[in-house]
Amino acid sequence: MALLCGCCTDQGEPVEAVDSAIDRLNDKPKVAVPDETKFGEPAASPRNDREFEVVIEKLPGDQRIGLDISVVGGKVLKVWKVKDGLVNEWNKTQPSDMQVKGGDAVVAVNGKRGSADQLLEEVSKGQKVTILVSRGMFA
Repeated sequence: MALLCGCCTDQGEPVEAVDSAIDRLNDKPKVAVPDETKFGEPAASPRNDREFEVVIEKLPGDQRIGLDISVVGGKVLKVWKVKDGLVNEWNKTQPSDMQVKGGDAVVAVNGKRGSADQLLEEVSKGQKVTILVSRGMFA
C-alpha cells in the first residue's frame, strides 16, 4: 500500500512521499495518558505554551497515524492535514488547543529531537508513541 502526497520542501520544491513510515503503521487507536517515564528516557517536554504532547498507543489492527506531513529544514515535520487514524482519535478526546491541526510541527518523538528521519523512525518503534507538537512555527 502506498501513500502519495504532494508536498513541498522548505525551498518550495515539490516532493512525493511514497509509503512513509508514519502511514505504514497498521494499528488500532487507543488514547493514552502521558506518564513520567517513556521507555526509560526523559521526555522532550513542552518548552513553552506553544508546545504540547500527544500520546498514542498502538494496538494490532488496521489504523494509521493519519498525518500528511513534509520535512522542513531536515529536523521538523510539518503537518499539512490530519486524516483518519490515531491522531484523529486523539483529537476527538481533546480540547481544541490540544488537537493536532494542519500547520502544526512535529518537533520530537518519544523524547528525541533530531533529524526528520529519526522522528519518523521513532514513530514506527514501540507500542506507545509520544509526539511533541509545536503550534505557530509556520504562521
